[in-house]
Amino acid sequence: MTQTEALMVLNAIPGLSGEGIKKLIAVFGSANDILSQGPRGLLEQGLNQNLVTNIVHFPKDKFLEREYNLLQQNQAQVIDISQDSYPLSLKQVNHAPIVLYIKGNHQLLDSPALALVGSRQATSYGLKIAEEFACVFAQAGMAVVSGLAYGIDTAAHQGCLKVKGKTMAVLGCGLNHIYPKENIRLFEEIATEGLLVSEFAMDTAPLAYNFPRRNRIISGLSLATIIIEAKDRSGALITADFALAQNKEVFAVPGNVDSPSSQGTNRLIKEGARMALSAMEVLQELGLDIKSQLEQEEVQPKIHINLSVEEYKIYEFIEHQPNHIDVIAEKCKQDIGALMGQMVHLELKGVIKQLPGQYYVRV
Repeated sequence: MTQTEALMVLNAIPGLSGEGIKKLIAVFGSANDILSQGPRGLLEQGLNQNLVTNIVHFPKDKFLEREYNLLQQNQAQVIDISQDSYPLSLKQVNHAPIVLYIKGNHQLLDSPALALVGSRQATSYGLKIAEEFACVFAQAGMAVVSGLAYGIDTAAHQGCLKVKGKTMAVLGCGLNHIYPKENIRLFEEIATEGLLVSEFAMDTAPLAYNFPRRNRIISGLSLATIIIEAKDRSGALITADFALAQNKEVFAVPGNVDSPSSQGTNRLIKEGARMALSAMEVLQELGLDIKSQLEQEEVQPKIHINLSVEEYKIYEFIEHQPNHIDVIAEKCKQDIGALMGQMVHLELKGVIKQLPGQYYVRV
């Protein structure tokens, strides 16, 4: 059994959390070593009897056979937290998922992204704002992350796709399920043009307690989270809490003080969240005041005569669209340590800008 397969099995065992898996790996050495333990070894680590029974008697081979059949049927794949293809932005947060099931353009996982979430019972105002924000973010080269739910999530995905942008939908169920079913066409469009993401085994049903968990992935994949309409007790507010715990920025769109759909967002602003009056304002406050894709095509490249030969070699690989330092290092074949020193010089000369999460853009 491979490392990824062993982690898929552990991820599917009832009662075993991602943090529990990490602790057991620290004790036993690997995911496979956990699965090879007898009851006594697991009990000695303080696990309760029910969980030990679940681990020891889990039908590993049957599960993996069914999982691979469903992966093939759905044209999906699995990555685990130890692999280079696992998104760096998510790997760095607490309680990162052990495995991710993905379907679509996997390169989006390391794209600079913004989360747009909000109420399922959205007003026409909220839907309009969500679509407008998503359009602007997409045209600015950002991926838009949301949860495929009714209301704000749906409008955000649709707005992004409307302008041929890239969007990621994080699901509260396995990729073998479409929830809500009314979003089947949107699900299929995202699978083709964007990316579907889930931490749950392929045939996991859309159970209510799965959805709060998936919100940490939405915020974890994003540079910042923007809340558009949320009641005082809303899943969108859980996403905001996760973002803050991950040291990510939280923005909220203000609404009518007498609207139940705006009680949560207005309270977030009162408690210190940044007010989002427009999508461009969000981009500017994050230092993402970059041109839209159409505008970029019209901009003639500047010649910076004050750059050394080595600096210019690096500068050539930095774009108007944000790229992570790891991507830049790979493109210019530079060691990260040496590259970081050069990036400081380029910033001081005012030709590039560092964005949150170690992303860089041309000025």
